Amino acid sequence: MEMSDLLKQETDFYIRTKEELMAKVAKITFKHPTPSEFPQHEYDWYLTVALEKADKVSVDRHLLTRDLLLNYRWAIREGYNHQLDPSLKNRFDYPNNRNSIKGIQGYIDRIKKFSEQEGEGNG
Repeated sequence: MEMSDLLKQETDFYIRTKEELMAKVAKITFKHPTPSEFPQHEYDWYLTVALEKADKVSVDRHLLTRDLLLNYRWAIREGYNHQLDPSLKNRFDYPNNRNSIKGIQGYIDRIKKFSEQEGEGNG
């Protein structure tokens, strides 16, 4: 395995690259709807989980867009940090949703609803 293989990971919907092996920030280039970059800091395991879980989607992978995946990341972060998803007990746990576009969107919607309810309770 070459060093360049360790610094770049590519799927049909994103590319993750690092300048050096131990870099604290990676660059995620989302491919859909148009190529766009997003920095991933080493503490951002939520994005890693979102991308790994999204990679299990087998149908309509072109719908794995930047917006959907960043919303999924947000939902995983909220689900973990605010204990809105009991399946997220530890870092790098996967959310409990179907491995489909509809499953991802449903998870985002569910966490958004729980988050709004939590906010109303604290107001």
